[in-house]
This record gives sequence, structure tokens and C-alpha cells, in this order.
Amino acid sequence: MEAITFHKITTILIWSADYERLAHWYQDVFNLKVNEHLNHPQDTGILFEFPDGLPFLWIGQHSEIQGTNKDPVRIMFNINVDSVSAAHAYLVSKNVPFVAAPFKAPTMEKWFATFSDPDGNTVQIIGGK
Repeated sequence: MEAITFHKITTILIWSADYERLAHWYQDVFNLKVNEHLNHPQDTGILFEFPDGLPFLWIGQHSEIQGTNKDPVRIMFNINVDSVSAAHAYLVSKNVPFVAAPFKAPTMEKWFATFSDPDGNTVQIIGGK
């Protein structure tokens, strides 16, 4: 069998019962650029891009999703920032609910802070203090 190479994650997908509300929140809080907005009966959502490129962030409608996330810490993703303290202060000013205030990682010279989006998904910021 031929070796297969898996190169990188290109898109993080977040499904929502109210994708427009959630997409608006991500765009407002993170000032993301809309790359594409699809409104097709079988593929509806908004694709965002970060200033530094991949991965894209897709916020989409899914028929199997109802309400908020029932298992919010099973999957989370990190967003790199220069200063976790400064990003935390900014996000607090946007009324983002934090699960964990800035803390130093026990195994590396990075800082983290953990918060929830409006659907209850867990997201972290990572960077210098």
C-alpha cells in the first residue's frame, strides 16, 4: 500500500443550530475576515480567515446540532496571541465568559486563558504573558 501523507489541518469547523449568531460573535470578537458565505440547502455557513492564514474557521448550520455544546471540553482549539494578559483584558471588555484566567503552562514557557463561545464550545488563547 502506498504511503499517504496528511499535510495539515486547513479548517476548523464549528456547527451550530444558529450559525449566523455564532458567526457574528466570532467575527465581532476576533475581527475575522469573511472569506466565503454559503447559503445552500446542504451547505450553509460562513468561512473566516485569520490574519496569519490557515487554518480557516467555518461556522456552519448542521441539522444534527441543537442547543449548546453538551461536552464543551472534548475538543478545543488555541488561538495564538502575543500577550495572553492583553488578549484576556480585551476579551473581558467584550463580555467573553472565561473558564480559566491567564495561567502559565506547567510544561513550557507559554501562557493560556480559556473561555467559552456562545454555544458553549471551549477555546483557548496561547502566547506570552
